[in-house]
Amino acid sequence: NEFSSRSHAVFLLIAEQSKHEEDEGENEGEQTSKRVRIGKLNLVDLAGSERVRLSGSTGKRLEESKKINQSLSALGNVIAALTDPKGRPHIPYRDSRLTRLLADSLGGNCLTTMIATVSPVIEAFFETLSTLQFATRAKSIKNKPTVNEDLDQKALLHKYETELKMLRSELKARSQSVSDQRKWLAMQVMMALFYLLLLSFFFFFFFFLSFN
Repeated sequence: NEFSSRSHAVFLLIAEQSKHEEDEGENEGEQTSKRVRIGKLNLVDLAGSERVRLSGSTGKRLEESKKINQSLSALGNVIAALTDPKGRPHIPYRDSRLTRLLADSLGGNCLTTMIATVSPVIEAFFETLSTLQFATRAKSIKNKPTVNEDLDQKALLHKYETELKMLRSELKARSQSVSDQRKWLAMQVMMALFYLLLLSFFFFFFFFLSFN
């Protein structure tokens, strides 16, 4: 319905950054590796659910309400699946266009902020309660976003070499720590054996004196 403002509004912005880097030892100004970072911004304005029994909508308005409620229901099912403490093997992103568009924002590689708007009037009590419950479930989703970075072969090799150096230094530090712990344990064992021998000596000494 082109004359109605009751609809979901979705604005997508994709930004791409390309960076060329020079490897050490290469001629100055020569581009030897390439890094590409991609970011996506989703701005979404969701239409509120509507109780047809109370609003008395008919015609196109009724069809709008059905579609809006259906997409919100699909969104609620996705959030329920993502926040299930037992974990679900399947997340129903494909149940609606809205959930397909918001797949990254809900359970993907994104940081997501939700603003829930409610009404203080008593007539909207159930809608307000439903909105707050919906926002509470959405708040329970935990994402771990990382940088979307695409590397060419040389940049990827340089990244792996850097990680390998870090792992080697960490392994060396842990080996040194284990060696120090072994030395400390050996010293403790030697001291325990020394005290045991000393105790045995005094025991036999007093035992010998008691018989004399």
